[in-house]
Amino acid sequence: MPRGFCAGVDRAVIAVEKALEQYGAPIYVRHEIVHN
Repeated sequence: MPRGFCAGVDRAVIAVEKALEQYGAPIYVRHEIVHN
């Protein structure tokens, strides 16, 4: 059975990657993107 991240985590990671491309480092997030 394939395993991976839920849609919300995938979306959050993509959002951070886009922010890095647009604004550059550092990018801060308020809580962990991946949990449990």
